[in-house]
Amino acid sequence: METSIPAAVIAAILMVSAVVLGRSGYQAFDGMGQVWKEMEARAGDQARTQLTITSVTHSPPNSPYVNVNLRNDGSTNLANYDRMDVVVQYTTGTGARVLVWVPYTSSPLTDNTWTVQGILGDAFEPGILNPTETLQMRIQLNPIVGNGTTNRLLIATDLGVTVSTTFTG
Repeated sequence: METSIPAAVIAAILMVSAVVLGRSGYQAFDGMGQVWKEMEARAGDQARTQLTITSVTHSPPNSPYVNVNLRNDGSTNLANYDRMDVVVQYTTGTGARVLVWVPYTSSPLTDNTWTVQGILGDAFEPGILNPTETLQMRIQLNPIVGNGTTNRLLIATDLGVTVSTTFTG
């Protein structure tokens, strides 16, 4: 009798420990499953996202502006412009090489920012870049792009899809 009470307490502690460990193991596997589902959804969105830069112009010459047309050829809508990365590598009029990350702004342009000028064919969901529509971007760079120089532009979405091209200043 004197050993049955400690044995019962030890058995109860073991049972509670097994339940606690089992439950935390289940929660860990459930959390991993949720992350896996999110990863699959993101990979699907990446696979359905396709962008094409249809034109890049430095206009007018000797101005700080670079105009870009970005067509959505995929089946994913794009609306988070503030999460898009724009990187420009260019040569100035003095021959200096510049590499700059250009953030989005919804206010008037300032040096080394970009904004949406409009969306061509924006009949459905105004302000959102739907499939077959073209985003008209304007980038303001300082120092300005040199005339006759060959430069590079890269655009990356928040999904990790990138597109790049070269353009002449």
